[in-house]
Amino acid sequence: MIVEDKLKGLGLVVPNLEDLYRVNISGANYISHFPVQGMLHLSGTVPIKDGRLYLPGVLGENLTIEQGYEAARYAALTTLAAVKYALGDLDRVQQIVHMTGFVNSAPGFNDQPRVINGATDLLVEIYGDRGKPTRAAIGCRGLGGNASVEIIVQLLFSGADVRPPLARDHFAK
Repeated sequence: MIVEDKLKGLGLVVPNLEDLYRVNISGANYISHFPVQGMLHLSGTVPIKDGRLYLPGVLGENLTIEQGYEAARYAALTTLAAVKYALGDLDRVQQIVHMTGFVNSAPGFNDQPRVINGATDLLVEIYGDRGKPTRAAIGCRGLGGNASVEIIVQLLFSGADVRPPLARDHFAK
C-alpha cells in the first residue's frame, strides 16, 4: 500500500481496470498483460481521467508540451491500473524495465521526450530509482481515439501469483 499512499498524496487514485474496459469500448482485440518469468508485459495505455479519454489531440497543433506531459502522467496511471489488476499490489513492482511512449504529433513537433517525461516522472515519484526505465519516445501521426499519448511498459515483479489477463472489449461481447 506504500505506492498507493504516495499516489493519494499526489491527489491521484488508480482506476479499476475492469471498469475502464467496460466504459471505454475500443473495438480492439488484445489482453491487458502477459507475464513471462517475473516480467510483466503490459499493453499500451492512454490517458484516462474520470473514466474518459483525457486531453485528446495533437501535440504541437492543439495541445502544448505541458498538456502532453499531464496526459502522459495519466497514461502511466492507466498502466498502473493494469499492474494492480495483474499483481493485486503495486508494491510488488521491483523495477520498471522499459517504456515506449508514442506522442500524437503535428509535423515538425520534436519534443516527444519532454512529453513522455510525464509518465516517467510519475513512476520515479512513486517508485524512486525502481521507476526509471530504459525508454523510447516516438512521434506519430494519429493514435486510437485521437489520444494524445500512449505508453507501453515492461516491468519486473516479485512473487509468483498473477491474475489471468483481462481481454480487451471482453465486456462488449
